[in-house]
Amino acid sequence: MGRGLLLLSVMLLAVLGCGCTKKGDSIVLAGDGTRLSSEEIDRDPLALLPAGVAGLVHIDARAAFQSDLGGPTAKFIQAMMPLGPESNFDPARDVKRVVIGIYSLQGADIAMVVQGNLDPDAIRTAATSGRPTALGVPLTRLEYANNDLYVAGDIGFVVVTKQTMIAGNETGIRRTLDRIRDKRVRREVPDWMASLIDDPKASIVGVADLSTDPVVRGAAQQTPFLNGLTVVRVLGNFEPPGINLAGSLTYPDADTAKAASASLDQLAQLSSYARLLSLLGIQPPIQNLQVRAEERDVQFIAAVNVQGAGRLMEWWAGSLRR
Repeated sequence: MGRGLLLLSVMLLAVLGCGCTKKGDSIVLAGDGTRLSSEEIDRDPLALLPAGVAGLVHIDARAAFQSDLGGPTAKFIQAMMPLGPESNFDPARDVKRVVIGIYSLQGADIAMVVQGNLDPDAIRTAATSGRPTALGVPLTRLEYANNDLYVAGDIGFVVVTKQTMIAGNETGIRRTLDRIRDKRVRREVPDWMASLIDDPKASIVGVADLSTDPVVRGAAQQTPFLNGLTVVRVLGNFEPPGINLAGSLTYPDADTAKAASASLDQLAQLSSYARLLSLLGIQPPIQNLQVRAEERDVQFIAAVNVQGAGRLMEWWAGSLRR
């Protein structure tokens, strides 16, 4: 259950950017010994993700770092990419955008594409130094598909161009490298998911198909609004009070949606005490929660304050270190 909640939460976060035009200059090798152009690899992070994705997350890292959540965002990225200053890698300076593909809520199958400004030579030197990482263990070099894969615990990464890095768990990284090796760099994620990720107006985008995942069905016993939940769509930004979210939850029928709306209404009533609690020096993390049932959908808006969002991101980073 802990992993399921972690991965569901991760869907509200992430970070990336792009560039490079020189042909055949990527770092990784294809199966025939040639190299794809950096332009082809950097152009579209969704084209790098393996098929069969259950959820996608996109975060504009520049917007996150410019907000009050810059510190927690940096800690989270360092947990996913355990690189120290000797790698010439500073998340707040170098990361522009992150896209995460989630393939299982039961396990930890994640493929993450990080884009920004990278120094492959410095990263390679740092990765082979044997020094402990932010996860508390040194990086181990593995070879897969004629490319260097660095792992620390269950988390790893591969630098593929000067602007793109693949990170996540080992299974997710290997499946992504397979696509580059076989020269299958093309979109295989569902169009309805990609259309939300392509929306430039949101700093945070999360979308998931939960219709067949047993983790959600099991969690519904303690969290009633998850009962029957099939599709999640979330858009957000990093403006005050911390993170602002708007989205919809889709259910099999209108009756199930109404029941879910009633369950969320109870949370909304609790959030209505936010002003009273603030007078007592207590800052509830969720503020201004509003929900409305619309046929099979439950539409919602909510705000998460800086303290609550920061604690959640630090918990994610700590969970990855453990």
